[in-house]
Amino acid sequence: MLPSPKFAPSAARAPSGVARRRSLRASCTLWATLTLIFAALAFSQARGDSPPEQFVGRDDQGRTIYRSKPVDARFNNPSDPQYEAEFQQRAARVIAAQSRLKVPAGNTYFENEKRIYGYLMAQVLAGRDGAIADLQVDDAQANQWHRETRGIDFYACFTLKHQTRKYFLFGDLLEPDYRKRMFEGARAWTAQDPLLRPHYAFDKPGEGWGPDQRNSWVDVRTTENLHLMRISSVYLFAEETGNRATADKYKQQIRRYAHTLFRAGIGEWDSENYHGHSLAPLCNLFDFAKDEQVRLWAKACLDWFYAAGAVKYYRGAFGGPTKRDYNHPQPFGGSAANMLWLHFGDSPIAKTDRWESDEVHVITSAYRPPQAVIALARKRFDRPVELFSVKPHYAATTTGDTRSPPEHYETMFFGRTYQLGSLAGGTSEDGGDVNGFKILVESERRGAESLQCVPGPDPLFVGSPMYQKGKLAGPNRVAQFENCAVWLVRNGRAPWCWVVPQSVRIHAHGQVTILECDRSYVAIHPLGTEPLSRDDSLTAEISRGESARFPDHQVLRTRGTASAFCGFAIEAGDRHSHGNLTEFTRKAMAATIDASKLDEGIIQFKTADGRWLGFHWHDDPRQLGVWRNGRQHDWTRHAQYLYRTESRGRPPLIESRWSEGRLEVSANGKTFRCEVADDGRVIFTNSP
Repeated sequence: MLPSPKFAPSAARAPSGVARRRSLRASCTLWATLTLIFAALAFSQARGDSPPEQFVGRDDQGRTIYRSKPVDARFNNPSDPQYEAEFQQRAARVIAAQSRLKVPAGNTYFENEKRIYGYLMAQVLAGRDGAIADLQVDDAQANQWHRETRGIDFYACFTLKHQTRKYFLFGDLLEPDYRKRMFEGARAWTAQDPLLRPHYAFDKPGEGWGPDQRNSWVDVRTTENLHLMRISSVYLFAEETGNRATADKYKQQIRRYAHTLFRAGIGEWDSENYHGHSLAPLCNLFDFAKDEQVRLWAKACLDWFYAAGAVKYYRGAFGGPTKRDYNHPQPFGGSAANMLWLHFGDSPIAKTDRWESDEVHVITSAYRPPQAVIALARKRFDRPVELFSVKPHYAATTTGDTRSPPEHYETMFFGRTYQLGSLAGGTSEDGGDVNGFKILVESERRGAESLQCVPGPDPLFVGSPMYQKGKLAGPNRVAQFENCAVWLVRNGRAPWCWVVPQSVRIHAHGQVTILECDRSYVAIHPLGTEPLSRDDSLTAEISRGESARFPDHQVLRTRGTASAFCGFAIEAGDRHSHGNLTEFTRKAMAATIDASKLDEGIIQFKTADGRWLGFHWHDDPRQLGVWRNGRQHDWTRHAQYLYRTESRGRPPLIESRWSEGRLEVSANGKTFRCEVADDGRVIFTNSP
């Protein structure tokens, strides 16, 4: 007889998959939204389709709370009542929005469940009559690809992450026969390693990703988020069904992943589009693994992903640089900002119209990030501060590679109302997927806004080329010193596009352009380019219409006039550092630039306060000449740390040495430390 899970669920949050966003109309204020939530709940209860009590309840003040499967406190980070109440309010807002979606439950071809199942589980929490039945609709390929697994789709990774939570958390709500089919299908699926196990539906190798083309019982794709979905799901279902050999094999893969993550960082690092999608399978592992070691590895991985996300997160936006960015608009663009908002909040305006489909995983997970990490995300530390970090090659964590050197070298600067980040290697060339430069600024209206730029002709690709050709004018490099940067492209006639919000005021002072944001300022000095000017045609192209990519944004454009290199010298500031716009403008105009050797890729940029940044082009970013007040930046030392801040007598904001296996975060009087030892032990502390 099928074993029945015995638990009383509790609260959590979930990672996110690549879901197509649906437009929703909702109030922009928290209290108005909560009023709608309570009204919707009252209406649903009047109809008799109230939320299941084991998942949804009320706190002592009558506010909605979502319950997760209980996890022993020794496996989790401590939380506090105020934080928990704020999290539950954000969760209720997301569930209310997703409860109003019209979900095509029968659209289950291949991996379409990646959108559908997440929304349906959210609607179960909202008490929508029929949502649990829709989760059990026969798969479109039940009698083709999934014949040997009782018609249950255990193939596509984006589907797997949802199948896992559907079975392990919502299993008691499923029809007994359907739940039994899931169990028996999972038992057949994990009887041996499903990866590259010959599949009866295999026809011949081709362009598709199904078993008919790939000859496997499980999705073979190797992107990091899909890798995590696969290894977590296979492990959990093998453990559940007693297939010990398969469970043990995947346990070792999970151990290897955690071990590598703490030594090399995330291969699919800081992806706006996929960071949240990696959180979901890790939440599944943390919530449902019976093996204590596996649960601790899952927790350590979640700690790392939330800490990495906290560095780039800012008031509902996600900063750069980023890999696999997909040119998302800000704020609340892509899975990173959406998913992290549930835990990090700190945005006065919460997006209500376009959510991902994986938030339900975070909302129903017991995992809580360390309080020090939450403080880091909310930028509750002494600023300004500069942070150095490095990123591995893309396949490092999925292959267990701790020996290859870092591939990307990053500098981040946190001002009081903005953050500026760059890669020495700049934005990746045509066919790549790395955004090498971004500025986030605090916004009264939207929480935060992004100022983005590309050395190329197309403002729709203002982040990365996203694997396409013709979007980058050439190789480019960035030197950064705190709030200043020099960015050159090796193409003296290159077009450049800036994409900034319509709310940003543009001031021209001769050759220099000043961007006036709500609380921040940016000065842009041309280096072998014409002055920037607004392009009304491109502005209309990106910002108008129902499918506008960057609504309420404008395009500033220029073109190089030099022979070999062109670009900008950039300086950022705010009211705390410069007092007001007039003083910032005065100092920006007093800066001096020696561009006499621009044709050789050499620039000297001296600010009004006497600091100077030197730039010497090199084709190898690890040998880019960067001089900071006369001292050459040491890339060898830079490469020794995954994260490093100059402490100046204070604990490091976030620190991890390359290949060491430890992470430390200190912010707002809280400190978190975690180590994944060579023998697999996970040791973590939260203080005070």
